[in-house]
Amino acid sequence: MTRKRKSSAFSQHSDHKKPIKYFADYQLEWDALIPTLRKYQLEKVDFLSITGDAPKDFVTDSEYRPGYRSRSQKQDRFIAKVGSKFYPNESIVEQMITRIGQTYGLKIADSKLRMVVGQVRFMSKFFLKREVEQLAHGAEIFAYSLGKENYVALQENKKERDYFTFQMTEEAIKESFPGYEQKIMQGFVEMITFDALIGHNDRHPYNWGVIVPIKKGAPRFSPVYDTARAFFWNVPETRVRQMLSDQQQLAKYVSNCQPPIGWDTEQNVAFFRLIGLIWCHFARYRRNVDKFLGEVPLTNTLKMIDKEFNHLMSAERRELIKRCLHQRQRHLVQTVAEFRAKEELT
Repeated sequence: MTRKRKSSAFSQHSDHKKPIKYFADYQLEWDALIPTLRKYQLEKVDFLSITGDAPKDFVTDSEYRPGYRSRSQKQDRFIAKVGSKFYPNESIVEQMITRIGQTYGLKIADSKLRMVVGQVRFMSKFFLKREVEQLAHGAEIFAYSLGKENYVALQENKKERDYFTFQMTEEAIKESFPGYEQKIMQGFVEMITFDALIGHNDRHPYNWGVIVPIKKGAPRFSPVYDTARAFFWNVPETRVRQMLSDQQQLAKYVSNCQPPIGWDTEQNVAFFRLIGLIWCHFARYRRNVDKFLGEVPLTNTLKMIDKEFNHLMSAERRELIKRCLHQRQRHLVQTVAEFRAKEELT
């Protein structure tokens, strides 16, 4: 009996390509630099309720992994998207952000870059066990706490960032997951501290959440995912060179990043100050902030950027990213140090 060979769900047809809105002004022979994904299957992402601008698919791949026999390869599932707004730099920067998070010890969804039908794809590993787990987005948590109609009104008026504070977020999580709020909030604090570190300003209630077992088990904060809007992801090379030679432009870029939430007693709180306030007033989360302030992970990250991304972006862009990261961490360290000094005086 001859077994019918299963065909790839993508095959090699041009109709599986995704539309590109804008091409970056730095282009290389990407298929010579990024591995091609060969054995995979495709599903639509409708069942995941995934938001976002980037065109994406749900991919199950069977790439060779050391330790697995060729006839019984482990299969992994990924959300595979095309960074179409500044292709392919958007995807390359998101992969770099994954690696930065891993170097700092952040729980972040694993990922890789692959060529699929001639296009660079950022492939984020799917972290849910579909049969036994589901993801409660931040939006669902807020809607449960506030009431669906009230939350929808905030969404429509784009007032979420102005309305929700850190304290309200903790209360909403406590209301949804009583008894588990502190551990869940530890993950939330690490996520927004990492966002402050890298300058990510697109953390909305649909790109963070809590993994909830369907039948039994403890809810837990999900791995960080969907983190692409940082580190000059859509800045052309000419502007990169300008910012390298102009410290004021870089300083302005570093300071121009808003947090996704506010603080109860302050309006328009700056991102670095928000992290300092959390460190000062919520001692139970200090360890989660402190892990992003050390010199060792910074040094290791700067080395990693040069080692792993030297062939994927210009030397000028890498240098600018490293300077930006160094400055942002210095701001975080200084802000926390100021709050620590005030505490020691009282």
